[in-house]
Formats: sequence, structure tokens, C-alpha cells
Amino acid sequence: MLEELGLREGINEVIGITFGDWINTAPVGVVVRDKIFVRLYENHTKEFLKKSGKLYVNVVNDPIIFVKASFEDLSEEYFESLNPPILKNALSWLEFDARFEGSVAYLEFVRGGVVRREIRAVNRGFNAIIEALVYATRYVYFKKEEFKRKALEYRGLVEKCGGKKEREAFELMLGYLE
Repeated sequence: MLEELGLREGINEVIGITFGDWINTAPVGVVVRDKIFVRLYENHTKEFLKKSGKLYVNVVNDPIIFVKASFEDLSEEYFESLNPPILKNALSWLEFDARFEGSVAYLEFVRGGVVRREIRAVNRGFNAIIEALVYATRYVYFKKEEFKRKALEYRGLVEKCGGKKEREAFELMLGYLE
């Protein structure tokens, strides 16, 4: 069932959605192996997930959404539905129950649905945005310059292999880092 909704073996970068005092949105890497889990730092996503026990994820291919969700919570205007939470242009959504062991939340699939079917080839520029965001968010969290430097190293790949949206997303990420 997970594969039909876009999650495959390995680490799947998706937009995680949790509910607490507000709607929290953030990219998360859902790991699918013999178990399904996410590793979380101390942040609002982890805090809300511990309280609610629910993680919603949206599979999206929009690099700008990934950048914005990395540094701020997406407002209701970004959603086409709040019950279940579905972002505009999401390809699918999934709901999980979560059980924590330390910094790892083990996930149990509850339900989900396909919203749009989109055929899309691998875009190295989009993938470079995702990799840059991994380092950019670590820079913001840990304040280590080496993470910022690594994030910036992806600029050439984004410019060479990405389209207009990927280049725009990279520039947006730079604004959050300054």
C-alpha cells in the first residue's frame, strides 16, 4: 500500500504535518525498511507528534514548498484540505500513528490516498535542492558553518540541472540562511 502512495524502500523526503497549538509543517525523511520510522531533532514537529501521536505526510514535487516548509510553517492557504491535511499540488497523503523510542518515531500506517497522478522523470536539480536543504536546516539547528558551506555547494548543480522553480527555490533558501 505504501508504494502506491509514493513511499518506497529507503528514505523518502516528504512534508510532515503535525497538529498542536498550530499546524506544523516540515520536511521529514520517512524511512521504509523492515519498519517505518522517522528521526527527529528537538523541534515543534517532534513536540507535536509526541503529544498527538499522529503524523500526516504529503508527497510533493514542489521545491518551493520544501524550502518554505523547511524554515517556516505553511499557513492554511497552502492547503486544499485540513481534514485530512492535504497541501495544494500534493500527489498523495498518508496518516500514521507514531510511537517514540528516543529520537526515533516508529510509524504505523493508518490510511492514505492518491490525490494526483503525475508522471515525472528524475530531476537532478530538484534532488540537489533536497540535499542542500538537509545541510541548510542542520546549519540553522546546529549553527555550524560547515553545514552552510555544504548547502551552498549545491548551487552549481541546481543551476545546471534544475528548472526555473528549482533555481527560485535555491534563492529562497539563501534568503532564509542570511
